[in-house]
Amino acid sequence: MTGWSEEQVAAIANPQEVQVATRRADGSLRRPTIIWIVGDGDRLFIRSTNGRPAAWFKGAIATGTGQIISGGSAYEVKFVEAGDADLPLVDSAYRKKYRQYPSIVDHLVESGPRSATLEVFPA
Repeated sequence: MTGWSEEQVAAIANPQEVQVATRRADGSLRRPTIIWIVGDGDRLFIRSTNGRPAAWFKGAIATGTGQIISGGSAYEVKFVEAGDADLPLVDSAYRKKYRQYPSIVDHLVESGPRSATLEVFPA
């Protein structure tokens, strides 16, 4: 799968909040949900604060496609579940980027949200 450039990751992951809109089986987009996003080099990750039961997460898993809306631009993306080896890297990225919200980040690194971590690729 083709990845992002470091410049693209920086631009997409720079805002505090972005929106994710997953695609339905018919190709239409679901309503966007506000989420947090983190980058590491040329990789992007998102995590569901409500874990795997979250509607947007279920949609991302079901079709594997959607959009990330960041900084006024929409990016067509593919979602792939992050591997266990990537989870500490993602935890660290969330702690660094959102350090001003320690109680929220503490929740995001718990098992429920951790199990709902996706790597985001360009479609």
